[in-house]
Amino acid sequence: MILKRVAMSLRRQDWTAVFIEFFLVVLGVLLGFQINEWANDRSARQDEKAAAERLLLEAEQTVAFFKLGVSAQELLYRNLESAVFTIQSNPTHQRVQSQVTSGLSRATEMTTPEPPSSVYDDLVSSGEFGRMGDARMRAAVARYTSTLRFHQQSVVYLRQLLPRLEEHAGFRYELNPETRRTRQLVDLEQVRSNPLVMSKLALATNVQGIALVLRQRNLKRAIEMCSEIGRVAGTNCRLDRPPPSFD
Repeated sequence: MILKRVAMSLRRQDWTAVFIEFFLVVLGVLLGFQINEWANDRSARQDEKAAAERLLLEAEQTVAFFKLGVSAQELLYRNLESAVFTIQSNPTHQRVQSQVTSGLSRATEMTTPEPPSSVYDDLVSSGEFGRMGDARMRAAVARYTSTLRFHQQSVVYLRQLLPRLEEHAGFRYELNPETRRTRQLVDLEQVRSNPLVMSKLALATNVQGIALVLRQRNLKRAIEMCSEIGRVAGTNCRLDRPPPSFD
């Protein structure tokens, strides 16, 4: 319709009308581009907000994961520390022996932390993470992931320092026919009289203490990361969320 009017104006040599019609055509094209760009920007912002909310949920689960891990590691370390001290104190009471056995039962356990990361991995692989938030948020995420990798790599080394208690006199394991689970039995006199075993138990206590520090660092970095992602998402990081289930 506009082109028809332009042709008629050209035949009449009505240059003012031609200019106006041409201006309207150009303006319409520019407005179309602008509206399309605005719609794309709005869609991108909505996608970024949705991604930030998903990442925030995962960060909150990560905080809960490490809070649980720190609590469990603290209990393990304190029980082991108490058990070694009790053995050195020459305990004789049956109840004390039961407490010591409980404290030593997990002396050689060392798990590799595997917090939830599927959302972060998807955002990185798709290239979307690099466009999210700002440099401050991405730096907090980078510090967390670096700390986590260091912890995971450290576990490989720390496990080599943990003693194999079943190789020493004073420790034996038997299967409980009622629970069908293996339980540890400890002869406190043999353990206390063996300096090598006591030295290895002291080393195991120190190793578990290092593992506790690593988990505490992970928790600190996870909280910092969660706070920054929450800022970008426009909400607060929930520190009371229950830990995730991997079933």
